[in-house]
Formats: sequence, structure tokens, C-alpha cells
Amino acid sequence: MGDASSTPRLRTRISTCARFTLTRILRDPPPKRNDTPLNFTENIPNAVSVDGTGPYLRVSNNVQEQSRRLWIVQNRRDGSRTTSSIRTWLLKFRIGGNEGQTKSVTGPHGGFSSIPGQGSHAQGKERAHGSSAGNHRKALGHLIPSGFGTMLYGGGGSRHNGVVGTGTDIMTVFPTEIIAQILSYLDHKSLLSCELVSRYWYSAALSSHVWRNTFEAEYGKLKPSRLYGRDWKSMFEVKRSLNRRWLKGQVNPTYLRGHSDSVYCVQFDQEKIITGSRDRTVRVWDIATGQCLRVIGASHDPRPGSSTIGYHKGSVLCLQFDDRILVTGSSDHTCIIYSLPDFEPFLTLQGHRMGVLDVCFDESHIVSCSKDTSICVWERSTGLLLNRLRGHEGPVNAVQLRGNVVASASGDANIKIWDIENGNCMRTLSGHTRGLACIQLSEDRQTVVSGGNDQSIRVWDVDSGHLRYEIRDAHKSLVRSLYLDSQNERIISGSYDQSVRVWDLKEGKSLLNFPRWHGSWILAARADDRRIVSTSQDSQVLVLDFSSGIRGLENMFPVPSKII
Repeated sequence: MGDASSTPRLRTRISTCARFTLTRILRDPPPKRNDTPLNFTENIPNAVSVDGTGPYLRVSNNVQEQSRRLWIVQNRRDGSRTTSSIRTWLLKFRIGGNEGQTKSVTGPHGGFSSIPGQGSHAQGKERAHGSSAGNHRKALGHLIPSGFGTMLYGGGGSRHNGVVGTGTDIMTVFPTEIIAQILSYLDHKSLLSCELVSRYWYSAALSSHVWRNTFEAEYGKLKPSRLYGRDWKSMFEVKRSLNRRWLKGQVNPTYLRGHSDSVYCVQFDQEKIITGSRDRTVRVWDIATGQCLRVIGASHDPRPGSSTIGYHKGSVLCLQFDDRILVTGSSDHTCIIYSLPDFEPFLTLQGHRMGVLDVCFDESHIVSCSKDTSICVWERSTGLLLNRLRGHEGPVNAVQLRGNVVASASGDANIKIWDIENGNCMRTLSGHTRGLACIQLSEDRQTVVSGGNDQSIRVWDVDSGHLRYEIRDAHKSLVRSLYLDSQNERIISGSYDQSVRVWDLKEGKSLLNFPRWHGSWILAARADDRRIVSTSQDSQVLVLDFSSGIRGLENMFPVPSKII
């Protein structure tokens, strides 16, 4: 196989060849020959294009006949005219013709033909197929604006009723790859209509390539690990169902109980939820069953001799994990790194003089911030302290790392953007009137979302440093937690007013409000496509599940493997 970089060029060549082939055939179909399997239309003088670029429709009106002749002459003079892309070519198709002409529709395996002036036999067949015709015309409702309806009305003669069509059904002419490329430009409504046309269209519209393009066009691309071997149509239906539930706030709530004091931090994936608490423990929960699988802490670990590194001696205030490690920060001034999946502590980071309030990492660095007003940058593989970032005048309550950019929020009411390589502060964002408690930096490093004690949420542009918009009085008390879901364009916020709220990222509109589902202050809230998970001073973990009971979830969210 060729190099992966040649794939875009190959697709461009295929699209170009398909475009010119389609244009040439629809403009000047070749005569039918005995040695070709393609059933092209021979009776070109009886055909006319609606706008000079579309397929052929039979007409009987003299005015339209004159227009047809004029169009043919003009088209021959300008035979080299082509559209710039398949998308542009499809958009030029528009349905036309005489509304009074009789349309005979074949059964579910045939095409459409325009047949003016047939005898009583044809009329009888038309009555016999009246119900089918109505259904097919409904199916074409979404296809006609994009051009596929006109192609069907003009071609695909049926063998069941002996009628020879006046056009060509592209499903019987072009290779599967070209058909898939054309259909990939349709939205989901048009694809569903395609499935109702005939068995050929049904088969083509079910293509995984087609539905993957439709999914990504409407919902964005998924992570690479999810791309292959998926039923993209089923995934699309699951995503639509999830979005409807998010709009309506339809959730199945579950409380996880086990901590004995405030739960300060949480992170989860499709398999597990990990929480840290003032009771000095970290708990691992099965996200499907809600069962507590492991308690990490010196007084809770039954394994003898397993505490060579030690456990936290203070409250667990922050944590983050990936597939290989879990990093926790504590009021005991330290960070501990655990290996996964065995949750064995193997490294302690010591460098702060006060409690570690937040922590984050990537493949190369670990970044922690503290009440001592500093930010520490550590080497992930060795735990070596690489740099200490200073500039805030108050406790640094939150920090986020994306690429070579670090964003921090402080009790001094300022946001700072840092270059992790040289430690320079590139920009300071000011505008909040009181101290900040939380911050989120988008994956593309273009957007910062901040919240704090002034009860507002602000959305900033990183490059310019300008405020995009402010959600005033977003909560009735301190905005303690924020989560930015860029994929779904949502902001999830948690507050001391005991509410979790969901906001539209583009405009800042309120989408959902879950008030007083906790008995005390909300300290952390995170979300994904399916759930919101929040923690509180009431020692409980709340799981709001939007996906409960939706069929086909396993197609989009693989069944999790055994955690421990």
C-alpha cells in the first residue's frame, strides 16, 4: 500500500474523475452498444435539461421543446463547461418539467419514469401502484433539492411493467466507490430517503463510508481509537437520541456513597470514576454498576508492605489520570503518581510549600499549582522539577495544560497564559471583580472559560486576550467548578449554590439547570457525551446519566473491559 500522505491526493483524483465522468455522461450520453452492460438512454432528442446541467426529463410542451433545442445548441458550443466539485454539481440540480405530466412509478425494485400519454393498460398499472407512488414521492421529498430526485424521475426504467425509462439510475451505472463519494455529501434526512427508493439505493445508502461522513459533518470527528469497525448509522441514531435528552434534561440519577467527608475532585471515563476526598482517600468506582472497586489510602490498603512511597496525609484536593498513571495533589503539599491499572504509588513530587490545589499533565509534563502562589512544571518520566512559574499574587486555584500552553486562575482575579518551554507569561486576562476558582482551556488553545467568586462565567479569546462574552449571575454563589466540552459545545458549571448548570458555548445561553440535587456545596463537576458527574461537600457523588435505555449504545461506546 502507498504512503498515508497520498490518501488525500488519491481521493482528490477519484473525485475529479467522478465529476468529469458524471458531467460528460449526463450531458452527452453515449449510444447503447451490445458489448456494454450500461443501459444509457438512446433517445436524446426527446430529452431536455431543466437548467442546462441537470439530468434529462421528457416533455411534450412546444415551448419546452424550443427551449430544449436552444439548450442543446448552446451546450454544444460550450461543451467544456464543468462544475468545480461534486458538491457544486449536486447543488445545481433542480426539479422541473410539466406538473401535469403523468408519472408512473414502478415497484420497490424499479426506477421512476415520466410517461405522458399511455393507454388504459398503463393507467391501470398506475392505479395499482398508486400507494407505492405516493410512498416513493414522499421518500424523494428530501432528495429533490439536492438533485437525486430529478435523476430518478428521469431514469431507471422498470422491467416489471415493460416501460423503458427516459434516463439512467446512477446506482446501476457507476462503481460503488463513486456512488459512496456522491452520497457522502447528503445529510441524514436525505440518506434515510434514499433507503426508501429501491433496493439498490437502500444498499448504497447503508454504506459505512457514507454514514461516517454524515456523522462527522453534523457532530464532528471522534477520537482515532473509535474510527474503525463501527456501525456509523447506528452511532448517528445514538448521538441524535443523546442530544434530544440533553436538550430536554432527561436523566437517570444515581448517588455513589462511600466517602466519609467532602469529595473535592473527580474524573471519569467509559469504565470508571475516580474521586478524591477530605477523608484522605481516593476511591475507584465501576461506572456501570456504581460499585466501589478500590479505596486508596494508608489506612485502607490491606496489602502489607505496599506503602513504600506512602499515601497522602491530608485531603486529596485534585487528581487526573490517563491510561498509564494517576496523579493526585493534596493539602499535605505533595503530589503522588500511581501506576495504572494496579494503582500502585511509585513517585512523590515535593516542591510546594502549601497545599496543591490543582494538577494536570500530558505526555511530557506534569503541572501543579498551589496555595503558595506558584506553579510547578515537572518532567513526567522522572519527576524532576523543570521550572517554577511565578506571577500571581494570590493562591493559584486552577491550572490547565494544552500543548505548550498553560492557563492558570488565581485568587487575585487574574488569568495568566504561560509558555511551558521557557516559563514566560505570554498574556494576562483581567476582568473578573473577585477571586477565580476554576478555569478551562480548549483543546485548540483558542478559548479560555473562567469562573469565580463574582458569580459570573467569562469566555475569552486566547490570541487577542479579548472577552468574547460574560454570563452574569450565572450562579447565586461562587462558581466552584467548570468543564468545557468543546466537542458538543457545552459548558458545565457547579456552584456553592448547590446547582449544576449546562450552558451553550457559542452564545452563553442556559440549556439545563439541576438545582439542589446535592445537599451542600458542589465542589467538582465534569461531563462527557453520556453523563454529568458531580461531587459535593455532602460526601456524595452524583451521576446524571442521559444514555440510560438507549438502544445501540455499544456501537458508539464499546463495552468496558475489566477495570481491576
